[in-house]
Amino acid sequence: MLCVRPSPISGDFAAPPSKPLSQRYILAAALAEGSTEVGPLELSDDVVAALRAAQPISKISLVGRRAVIGRREPEPVRAFSVGDSGFTLRVAAALYAGIKGATVIYASEQVSRRPLEDLVAVLRRYAEVVWMPGVLLIKSGGVRRVDVAIRGDITSQYVSGLMYLSAVAEEGGRIRVEGRKSWQYVEATADVLRRFGGRVRIEDGEIVVEGPLKSPGSVEVPGDYALSAFLLVGAAVTGGRVSVGGLGEGPDKAIIDVLRESGVSVKVSGNVVSAEGAPARPIDVDLSNAPDLAPPAALLAAFAPGRSALRGVEHLAYKESNRIETIRDVLGRMGVSAEYRDGALFVEGPPRARDVEFKCHGDHRICLMALVAARSVGGCVDDISPIAKTWPSAPLYLIA
Repeated sequence: MLCVRPSPISGDFAAPPSKPLSQRYILAAALAEGSTEVGPLELSDDVVAALRAAQPISKISLVGRRAVIGRREPEPVRAFSVGDSGFTLRVAAALYAGIKGATVIYASEQVSRRPLEDLVAVLRRYAEVVWMPGVLLIKSGGVRRVDVAIRGDITSQYVSGLMYLSAVAEEGGRIRVEGRKSWQYVEATADVLRRFGGRVRIEDGEIVVEGPLKSPGSVEVPGDYALSAFLLVGAAVTGGRVSVGGLGEGPDKAIIDVLRESGVSVKVSGNVVSAEGAPARPIDVDLSNAPDLAPPAALLAAFAPGRSALRGVEHLAYKESNRIETIRDVLGRMGVSAEYRDGALFVEGPPRARDVEFKCHGDHRICLMALVAARSVGGCVDDISPIAKTWPSAPLYLIA
């Protein structure tokens, strides 16, 4: 258990490298002709999972926070573990369904509870696929062309996986998406494939992808907005001031608008985002395309006067924990009202409790939320080890 006294979060910080883009760049580099230098990388559990998934089809050299990745002849029989990484499981399952040979993918009990069935059903059109809790077996003879329909309202990772499968198919592929959630991550996948020379067209719920992929030489991983949001929100709810550098374009940039809507002073200068000032008014935001912002946005709402609404969050039930309930748990322990109804989370503060005992529920983003909450009201967090999944260096930023 880690105990933290109330104190402002202040300072100038370098943003942690984007986890979603790190994973996408690693897997694209493994499929691309030529060698690619990718960095900087935060060697979190999820990024290491992507490197393990890439290893059977590529040569990987790690020096410090950078990796050089080059395609090689795929091993005919390969096995690796993705641990708790749902993205790596779904994308690796799809791309290995298009690569000749036999593959065994192991996954943790936690990630095995998350949805995969719809993707497996589609992949069985192209390969022999057996899915049992914790283990995925794939036998593929290669794929000529992909032409599928998939639900996009369960997880956007299904769509991203099929985009990678299309990139390795001899004649590319067409994906018809039924329903959209977290669409910014589909756009991020498209941008990465284009960066590696892939041809991607997205129009009216239909995605067309054609390879082959070729190395751009090197790619720089920008900062992660969803993780940096805990620093920016942390400054607002603890009375501090932070500047976070290295934040260019990327998923979850919407946190800037969320902060501004609450009345927090936010300045953007180049790739540096600064925040200070307490939230002065409630927020009403749609997070259907930015679900990873729900924990920091909920914490921000807890300190704003009045009743805030976080809409489009029903999808949170399928994350590392049921985040609808675990966010409510963190807020409830602070004495903040949090009610879920009709796909929206309604939050009404301010916090009434002090010196709180928080639980992480085995979820890295809930753990980050709890750490920032403890910096604001004081208290203890039961187990911070889940943070290693995405941002292992976070305690150096968030603990005074």
